[in-house]
Amino acid sequence: MMKEIELRLVDAPGPSGEVAVKDLAALATALQELTTRVSRDVINTPGPGRTRQFVEELAQLRLCAVETGSTVLRFSKGPTDKLDVDLPEQTAADDRFWQIVRAMGEDRRPDWVSGLIAESVAKLVNAIQAAAPAVVFGASSRPDVQIVSSTVHVETWTSKHVHTGAVMTATGRLEKVDLRSHEFRLRDDIDQTVDLRHVESDTTAARLVGQWVIARGDAVLDESGRLIVLDNAGVLPVDDPAAEHMDHSIATLGEILASAPGPDIDGGIALTDHEFQVFLEAARS
Repeated sequence: MMKEIELRLVDAPGPSGEVAVKDLAALATALQELTTRVSRDVINTPGPGRTRQFVEELAQLRLCAVETGSTVLRFSKGPTDKLDVDLPEQTAADDRFWQIVRAMGEDRRPDWVSGLIAESVAKLVNAIQAAAPAVVFGASSRPDVQIVSSTVHVETWTSKHVHTGAVMTATGRLEKVDLRSHEFRLRDDIDQTVDLRHVESDTTAARLVGQWVIARGDAVLDESGRLIVLDNAGVLPVDDPAAEHMDHSIATLGEILASAPGPDIDGGIALTDHEFQVFLEAARS
């Protein structure tokens, strides 16, 4: 169950293999807070209940080595006295953590990130910027992620997502299903997405992927007031509003020609004999 997280401080001001205590404390504190809050967020998904002690053990970090090169900090994560078997909650928490690390490197905040998790990421960004010009996150089973201090911004994570406490609905096509994290996503007819978190009866809702649905849950808005998340969401199928405007029948060329009107021998403009004579003289000239 135990995992490792490696932080390589690139071009840090101290000697190789050393790190200022204040920088180590800031990095370790922010990293521990982030892993704890991510684990709590995962454990709060629907399913069998877990104790607070289980969450703390799952998220616990230990500094196991400080190595030379660009100073490398190695942290081990998770309980030390358990069988070496990955629990679903641990796998989900690890996946979520590395999604956040990649988002940090790209200086973007995923819509699903809660206010508490964003607060912890902002602290980690501050710690990274104080510790080194760049930090590389690594793990044995993950590709390295480099975070350049000058290109990441605390403001990316401190902008407010408003948890309104109100229940709202959203309608769109269900296009993402993640049964492990109980997270879904729908996209409406103007291409805006709404993330669905902690989806109720998720295995039933998963059968609706690709279909038009209505979701109802606790609303989270961005700063502009746009709905971005429905938490504790319920999902039900609805009719596609564009279906009645779509004609799926295909007419053959023969059917098109058969339905087209031909020339009418009695049609056209009626001319007198004099008018017809004038027309012929004009045509010959």
